Amino acid sequence: MPSEVLDKRITEDNVPYDIWVKKDFLTLTEGNQNDFSLVTKLFMKMIQTYGIRPLWVGYDPWNSQYWIKEMEDLGFNMEKVRQGIYSLSEPMKQMEADLKNNLLVYDNNPILKWCLSNTQAKVDLNGNIQPSKLNSKYKLIDGTVALIIAYAVLNRYKIDFGNMI
Repeated sequence: MPSEVLDKRITEDNVPYDIWVKKDFLTLTEGNQNDFSLVTKLFMKMIQTYGIRPLWVGYDPWNSQYWIKEMEDLGFNMEKVRQGIYSLSEPMKQMEADLKNNLLVYDNNPILKWCLSNTQAKVDLNGNIQPSKLNSKYKLIDGTVALIIAYAVLNRYKIDFGNMI
């Protein structure tokens, strides 16, 4: 989150962003816009610290071109997941089932928990679903969408991953 908007967002959203920063759940960027190169640094830190490198990284192509290039230049296999019912319905249903069956471990992360609580399923006439915000512009669902994107990538490569084990 941009540091220059922190106080305004705490007041407007009525969300404890400052506490999340202190507890290291949220990273502030300098100035008034997000610095997505910090996400790249987080991936690199994960590799250097834990020796874990993701096989595939899912992303929403909206406004992400420079970040994708940065990640690809570092050797990450980037997987585009477009937003919409076609690409998100099945992964969202699987995620919902895993949550209900306590198969999804998110370590009670307060930001993800908040995003999940702000998410509702928008249903079409065929029973397909996609994530939607509850009726407020202040209720963010970015964490939920990121998790659904991860499920979408898992679905694409489940057989390949299974063959690696």
